[in-house]
Amino acid sequence: MLTAIAYQGRLMVKYTPLYPVQAPGAFEPIEENTFSILMYNVRMTNDKYTAFLDLIEDRGPDIILLTETDQAWVEGVEKLDAEYPHYLKYPLDNTYGMILYSRLELEDTEINFLVKDSIPSIFAKVKLSSDVLVNLHCLHPEPPKPGTPTYERDSEILIISDRVVNDERPTVIAGDLNDVAWSRTSELFQKRTYMLDPREGRGLFNTYNVFVPLFRYPLDHFFYSKHFNLVDFERLPDIGSDHFPIMMTVEYVDLKEREENSKNLK
Repeated sequence: MLTAIAYQGRLMVKYTPLYPVQAPGAFEPIEENTFSILMYNVRMTNDKYTAFLDLIEDRGPDIILLTETDQAWVEGVEKLDAEYPHYLKYPLDNTYGMILYSRLELEDTEINFLVKDSIPSIFAKVKLSSDVLVNLHCLHPEPPKPGTPTYERDSEILIISDRVVNDERPTVIAGDLNDVAWSRTSELFQKRTYMLDPREGRGLFNTYNVFVPLFRYPLDHFFYSKHFNLVDFERLPDIGSDHFPIMMTVEYVDLKEREENSKNLK
């Protein structure tokens, strides 16, 4: 046990202020290039729709990603349709339903089944106020089970990595990945894609399990390409699920301008 704790602690130190920040922070972000995403695994049996709607009214994210949504959740939050006119809804009663809401225009939207016909993922291009298009991949792969391999979960994550590697457009990946950021799969994903983890150097921001305070870890993740600066990253209050909601705000930055500014500073 001591050996396991020491080994995991060595990996987890990256998610403390003792470690350098991987994703740069924003300085005087430009509003038209800035957007926020709130992500929440709702827990399908949770029926506290009002608590969720109150949170949305309070925080006002530009994009909302909900996982584990069934038809009851679609109906419970449908008042958001007016405020978030761009959306994709794929409710399921197997805990893998998804809903994506956006104030920003969505283009080339897709609901994909990368590994299993019963487990959807969402792809969309988000059009910022500055007309920049951002790729958004939304995932909720199947969790590993005791005594079974993690092949299907790992496959879905790595399929997305292949798509990211072959596309130079600004990209954000969001979802309940049923994996911690320091796992071999997550590390391989980051090495292949050069995606940034906003948690590194800032904190664990554990999202699961709400009901077990002494045993929590980060299952819900955002990764993004080097086109962004981090404005804010926050774990939000418990509103009924076994997952905490999390919210991220980022600013798109032109990479050529960033390089030129870096040269001028030197």
